[in-house]
Amino acid sequence: MTSSNNDETPVSARARTPRPLLIGAGIALGVIIIGVVSLLLQSPSTPPSPLATTTAKVGGPVPTFSLKNLMGPGTVGVPQDGGGKGKAAVLIFFASWCGPCQEEMPSLAAAVRNGEAGNAAVIGIDGADQVGAATAFVQKNGITFPVGIDSIYAVTSGQFGFSGLPETVFVNAKGIITEIRFGATTPAILRQGVRAMGAA
Repeated sequence: MTSSNNDETPVSARARTPRPLLIGAGIALGVIIIGVVSLLLQSPSTPPSPLATTTAKVGGPVPTFSLKNLMGPGTVGVPQDGGGKGKAAVLIFFASWCGPCQEEMPSLAAAVRNGEAGNAAVIGIDGADQVGAATAFVQKNGITFPVGIDSIYAVTSGQFGFSGLPETVFVNAKGIITEIRFGATTPAILRQGVRAMGAA
């Protein structure tokens, strides 16, 4: 009997021991799953940190590019429309699906229409967007500056190294980047950036 009881005790202990371990493992797995889901659900419009590695650098030359014009024939690009060869430029990276872009664009487009970009050319780069949605966005916000279609992020990510939108890049008349603005740009920021590169 004693031997039988001794045999039962280890069996009972073995049956009970894994429960705390299973609960702990379940909690850990739940935390991992929540973390992964959170990463997958992050908004693509969230701007990267100013410390993020980018191809385009302040003080360096602006990458050259040429994109199909969203609102008409021909192409839009740098330096043909500005950003070098004697013409400063403000490059505005946006998309219709981008929440911060929807917030910034009404006042930013109005500021450009009102001449607050000074002597700088303003060039829009619409990234990873449907042409119809992009066209409607341009018309809704009264965008008058030329917009290039960057449907596969070839310029936005491939040449400038941006992983989120919106971004604004200020380029002086010599084609040197004077400022990169991560996130939404206000009319005040536009004016300040234009003044800093001597194009006010």
